[in-house]
Amino acid sequence: MRSEFPKVLHPLLGVPLLEHVLESAAALKAAKVVVVVGFQREMVQDAFPDRGITWAVQEEQLGTAHAANCGVQAAGRFVEEQLPEGRSEGGDPDLLILNADLPLLSPETLRALVEAHAESRAAVSILTCDLPNPHGYGRIVRDSSGQVRAIVEESDADEETLRIREVNVGTYVFQAAAFTEFYGKIGRENAQGELYLTDLIEQAARAGRTVASVKAQSAEEVAQVNSRSELAAASRILRERMLEEYMESGVSIDDPPTTYIEKGVRIGRDARVLPFTVIRRGVEIGPGCQVGPFAHLRPGTRLADGASIGNFVEVKNSSIGRNSKAHHLSYLGDGEIGESVNIGAGTIFANYDGKVKSKTQVKDRAFVGSGTILVAPVRVGEGAVTGAGAVVLKNRNISDGEIVVGVPARSIKQE
Repeated sequence: MRSEFPKVLHPLLGVPLLEHVLESAAALKAAKVVVVVGFQREMVQDAFPDRGITWAVQEEQLGTAHAANCGVQAAGRFVEEQLPEGRSEGGDPDLLILNADLPLLSPETLRALVEAHAESRAAVSILTCDLPNPHGYGRIVRDSSGQVRAIVEESDADEETLRIREVNVGTYVFQAAAFTEFYGKIGRENAQGELYLTDLIEQAARAGRTVASVKAQSAEEVAQVNSRSELAAASRILRERMLEEYMESGVSIDDPPTTYIEKGVRIGRDARVLPFTVIRRGVEIGPGCQVGPFAHLRPGTRLADGASIGNFVEVKNSSIGRNSKAHHLSYLGDGEIGESVNIGAGTIFANYDGKVKSKTQVKDRAFVGSGTILVAPVRVGEGAVTGAGAVVLKNRNISDGEIVVGVPARSIKQE
């Protein structure tokens, strides 16, 4: 990644790369999630507080099998302490081992792997995929009957093995006892001088134990993220999936390729999102709303039913009431806008004085004229009006039905 930050913390649709893998694992309702960390571990741990994760530290980077063993040891302690009778039908617990750089792997595929493992009573089950260009992946070696015999890393493969297109994805299910047994039999006699997790597969096959496999249906799903360009590619794929889900649920998205929506956004039925719109994580958009084009909705934004945010409008940490509209060239930060409010073009909520961010309130049916600056904290009353270019200073609240104009804004009598 050529970065000062751990790869798993690079953002993908508004959340760290690791978050996507954790969500897929959580869908399987595992008894415990263990994350193995090493380099810059404090940074990774700080990014996921209060998540119930057990952190296993790999002090020395001795290979993938060594990393997995660190996690297995932590999982084993949990089983002994918390699940003394929790092993399925008195048997050994199963361990699902995932790579943290597989954000496109779906819970459905993982569930299929876990179910196949249980049905076959395998010592270990692996996820594989046929790739037109298998460069960089370990190859799946099978015997004449189609049984998995080994996984050969590319750096250790001969010419014949390199022609194999079925590859190892880096996702496994082990019986815990089988992992411990075969981990004790592997060595570091390979091109990297490391303990390979893939060597456990060969050990299991040699011992006559069942090695099951499930093929992922698409190469896209098992794509790893090892560079910034691959991160961008994963973002495009995930975004396309999410936008398709929104449209299937009744949301109109005029031009998906120019629409950027992060994870964790809620959009109601019959809402419409126009091109070149950016919607950040945590935004809530009610039914019948319209957003864009060229709008930017930042975290904390909530649009009630029928609200409308137009071109070149940025909204941050603000609620927009039912049928209210801000159609042109405005910044609405830390605001509370009531129902049926008109926010004129060029309106600015001046919410930050360099030290403190303060709140602006605009009550129902108010009319904020073009070019108005509202210096927070300030309140615009119900049905009140600000004239074009008015500057309403902080704490100069406008009463219900009042009209203010000028710089600084002053009240005028209605004729």
